[in-house]
Amino acid sequence: MNKRAAQTWLPCLIYLMAIATLVGCIACFGWTRTWLAIFVPPTSPPFADMRGIQGTVLSTEQGLNPLISNPNDPWHRALNYPLIWVKISKALNLPNQSRFIQFCFLVILCFVATCAYILYRFPSYGLLACALSTAALLGIERSNNDLIIYSLVFVFALLLPTKFSPVPILIATVLKLYPVFLLGVLLIKRQFILFLTALVFALAIFGYMWDQLPFIGLSQKQDFISISYNYGLPIIAFYLSAEKLPSWLMAGVIIAICVVILTIARYFRKTEGYKQPEGFAFGLFLAGASIYTGTFIFSWNWDYRLIFLIFCVPFVETRRFPLGGVLVILIIIAMNDLILTPWLGTPGLAIVLIAKFVVFAVLSAYLAASVPSIFSVPRNPARA
Repeated sequence: MNKRAAQTWLPCLIYLMAIATLVGCIACFGWTRTWLAIFVPPTSPPFADMRGIQGTVLSTEQGLNPLISNPNDPWHRALNYPLIWVKISKALNLPNQSRFIQFCFLVILCFVATCAYILYRFPSYGLLACALSTAALLGIERSNNDLIIYSLVFVFALLLPTKFSPVPILIATVLKLYPVFLLGVLLIKRQFILFLTALVFALAIFGYMWDQLPFIGLSQKQDFISISYNYGLPIIAFYLSAEKLPSWLMAGVIIAICVVILTIARYFRKTEGYKQPEGFAFGLFLAGASIYTGTFIFSWNWDYRLIFLIFCVPFVETRRFPLGGVLVILIIIAMNDLILTPWLGTPGLAIVLIAKFVVFAVLSAYLAASVPSIFSVPRNPARA
C-alpha cells in the first residue's frame, strides 16, 4: 500500500478499529462501565430510546394510546414519534428480546457503515473526530431512531439530483417528521418539479398525522430537564421564560441572530468565486445543514441529532468554504458537550452553547446565500 492509499484508508480504519474496540470493551467490561469510561451516560437496559418503541405494542394491546400513556416503556415515557412506529414494532416483532437486539444492531451497523463510507470518500481527521464524538456515541448507546433517519438522508444525498431523491425524504418524514426540512435542498438544487411533488406528499403526511402532532410535541418537551447536551431555540426560550425574563429579551435575541445570519450570508455572496458547486460532498452538506438549522429553529433536540453535522464536514473542509477549518473545530466542540461540560463546568457548557449557535448562524447564512441562485439565470461558462 503506497503512502497516498494509506492516507485515504487511515481515518476510515481508525474509525472501524475504534468501533470494534468499543464492542470488545462492552463484551469484556460490561455496558455501564464501558460507556462511563468514554463520558457517555449509560442506561439500563441498553438501547433505551428503542425500548420506548418496543413497549408500544403491549401498550396498544392494552387499549392505551402510547402517545399519551406508555407504561410498558421501562421509564414510562410517552411515545414522541409518529404512531407508525407501533406498526413497525409489531411487524418486526420487537417485543421479542432477541429480535429487538438484532434490530438495534442492524440500525447501528447501518450508521457505522455510512460513517465509514463517508470517511473513505473524504478522509479527514476532523471528520473522524465528529464520527467518534460523544454526540454520535450517545446516539449509538441509546440506539435512537435518528440513526435510521441518518442512513435515509445519506441515501437522499447519493440520489441527488435524480427523480428518485424525494423518496428517502418522504420515508424519513413519515418516521420522524423533521426530515421535511430536506425539501429546501430540492429548491436550492433547482429541482422545482420534484420539490412541488414532494411537497404535496409531505403535506398529505402531515395532514394524516394531524391529530398526533400535539402529543408528539408535548412528549418531546417533557423529556427535557437540562440545558446540557441538547440544542434548539425552543429550549433556550423555555429556560429564559423559566427565569421570568422579559419577552422582549427573547425577541431581541432572535432579531440579533437574524441580523448576524443576513450579514454572514451577504459576506458569502460577495466571496470571490462563490457559486453553487455540484457533487456528493455538496449534497451531503445541504442535507446536513438543512436538518440542523431546521431542527434548531423548530424542535427540542438531544445532542445525538448533531450527527447530521457529520454530513457538513467534507464540503466545509474544501477551499470553497471560507474559514472552513474554524467551522469544523466549532462542530467538533458542539458535538462533545459530554466531555467539555464535566471537565470545565459552566465555562465548558458556555463554550459548547456558543459553538452550537455559531455553527447554526454560519450554516443558516450559507443556505440563505444559496436561495437567490434559485431564481438567477446560470452564467454562461464562456463568459465566466
